[in-house]
Amino acid sequence: MISTFEEWLAALQNSGLLTAAQVEEVARLGRSRRWQEWDELFEILARRRLVSIYAGRKILQGKGGDLSFGPFVLLDKLGEGGMGKVYRARRQMDGTVVALKIVRPHLLNHPLIRRRYEREVAAALSLNHPNIVRVYEAGEHEGRHYLAMEFIDGIDLSRLGKEYRPLAIPEACEYIRQAALGLHHAHERGFVHRDIKPSNIIVAGERHLPQAVEPAMAKILDMGLVRAIGAAEEGIAPLELTREGVVVGTPDYMAPEQAKNSRQVDIRADLYSLGCTLYFLLAGRPPFAEGTAIEKILKHQLDPVPPLRECRPDVPPEVEKLVVRMLAKRPEERPSSALEVAQELERWCRYPFMLHPTPMVVRQQGHSSLSLGAATPPATTPPETESALRGPTDPQVTPPGPATCPVPMTPMVVPDKVKSRPTSASAASERQERTPVSPRKPERVVPPVRIGTSRHLPSGGHASRRQKLRKRKWLGIDQLLVVVVIVCLFLALMLAAAVTFLLQ
Repeated sequence: MISTFEEWLAALQNSGLLTAAQVEEVARLGRSRRWQEWDELFEILARRRLVSIYAGRKILQGKGGDLSFGPFVLLDKLGEGGMGKVYRARRQMDGTVVALKIVRPHLLNHPLIRRRYEREVAAALSLNHPNIVRVYEAGEHEGRHYLAMEFIDGIDLSRLGKEYRPLAIPEACEYIRQAALGLHHAHERGFVHRDIKPSNIIVAGERHLPQAVEPAMAKILDMGLVRAIGAAEEGIAPLELTREGVVVGTPDYMAPEQAKNSRQVDIRADLYSLGCTLYFLLAGRPPFAEGTAIEKILKHQLDPVPPLRECRPDVPPEVEKLVVRMLAKRPEERPSSALEVAQELERWCRYPFMLHPTPMVVRQQGHSSLSLGAATPPATTPPETESALRGPTDPQVTPPGPATCPVPMTPMVVPDKVKSRPTSASAASERQERTPVSPRKPERVVPPVRIGTSRHLPSGGHASRRQKLRKRKWLGIDQLLVVVVIVCLFLALMLAAAVTFLLQ
């Protein structure tokens, strides 16, 4: 057991984790005595990105040898699941930083299962898509299989959805759209993921927000650990590779047919799980969040999906309809492909967006642009849209500024018969513009529709006279009421005086 800093520093140097210059930096920070406990030192080194807390504790316990695994040096522990443990590691040959997943040995004890796993991993090496975490290599070290995958410095949707729940509608739709594109690439090559969930989708770069300067990139994890369609072996029971809770299947996001027979599912099971993930990002919780694992599985099979707009009223109806289709109990009622899902979500991924986009039109002769729907001003965003853009509880989403309509369609001139009804001031100005300047010039012909439209609009003078008459009418009624009240009071006083005189 190491007791002094100098002993720990010597063990760190022997582990091969750091270069000579980095070891000198650690020595300088450690000898400065700005720490009292070991954990304080490890936190200082972790903030400087020199030594992780995991590696520091391993060396302190005298287990520095555990940080070496075949051709890799384990820099930090990222997580642990049913399949195995995941580390941030550095390949000693070229210094590439990877995410190293070490598979639990008992999962691959059966020789046929192991051969099928190796074949699936070899096929997964061919998957090359920006929305899928790449598998660089697969191998075995001292009887333990490992996968070296692309390391993504980001945050998974599970953590993102819990910390900033619920997400803004464009942000949630963009992440699911990108994941759908990655799934479509895998589906075309005969793969079904079978464990799509928020924790298996990681976001790299900046979040998809209006103020972001870099694009967000959503990537699907564990694509190298899925079963290829038709890769079943005769004589092999559904062992660990298809058992719920180990590799595939999470009750909160599992398709109804997957709980019955996870070996026979197709791409539509992934679409169901992707719909549950979108529901989680928009509502802040999965569709069926209450109950045990068995109860959740039964709810996915029997209960209707809770309406999304009841807990998130600003969700557009089109998005809710898509979620309902993705969460259909029968696979044939779901979208036909992940590409279809991505295409339907594309219009809702931009900032800002209108719930009911209105095409813009252009008037000639210098008039301002108006929309076809002249009953309401087109330049304002509906209240529910503004809340959708910000995200009700997302502190990092700032208002994107004055809301504007989407990119206008091809400009067109609207015929006079469909122009919006002008106001009194604009009607007066139009009549004034149409008045001939000189009697010698021919008089301009005014379309009958425009005249008929403006004929029903009172001019400014008529309106003011009507208002004055209305005021005089109400003034006369008020005066009459005052006189009636005074007369009643006088009669009451006279009656009281008469009664008093009679009693005396």
